[in-house]
Amino acid sequence: MDAIVAGLAIAVLFVGPLVARIVFDRRAERASVLAADLRAVVRRRLGGDSMVSVHVRPEGFWMPGRVLVSAPGGYEDLIEKVWPAVVKRIPAGHELVVRPARRPATRPLPETAPLSRAA
Repeated sequence: MDAIVAGLAIAVLFVGPLVARIVFDRRAERASVLAADLRAVVRRRLGGDSMVSVHVRPEGFWMPGRVLVSAPGGYEDLIEKVWPAVVKRIPAGHELVVRPARRPATRPLPETAPLSRAA
């Protein structure tokens, strides 16, 4: 009986990480396929490549998958054009996060004293 328990414990130590890696790899592959599909939807909707970025994070054991759609500052109108098409393609169990890029804070220029005339 002890030999059977020891054999099962050793098998779990070797098979457990292998099964976990297979599960994580399949989730990452599904996320990559979804990202490619969503990028194709964005290209079709806008008529070519654009400044819109699509990133997909695979779902975990305790957290849903996440689709992040973003664009640089000043191109937020592109996100408004594509997000309805993107929402239709997102599978159940995924979150959609729409985020425009942060614009750098504009600082007022420091007032400089006029330079004296050189000799």
